[in-house]
Amino acid sequence: MTRAPITLADLGDILTPSDVQRLLGIGRNATYELLASGKLQSIRITPRRLVVTKKALEAFLGLAANIPSAGTP
Repeated sequence: MTRAPITLADLGDILTPSDVQRLLGIGRNATYELLASGKLQSIRITPRRLVVTKKALEAFLGLAANIPSAGTP
């Protein structure tokens, strides 16, 4: 089953590794290697559950500097 492509705007503030995988177009192993290496920061909710914040993904992608702050017009 092929899923439709997604964009960062389609996602909420908390992402699953599956969301990250779909967004980046990479496989499951590559996704978990990024998480295990710390290149992409994650939060361990339970011993078996990891989540990634949208801000962490934006920082990984180098987009954080391009996002205006709330006070910027």
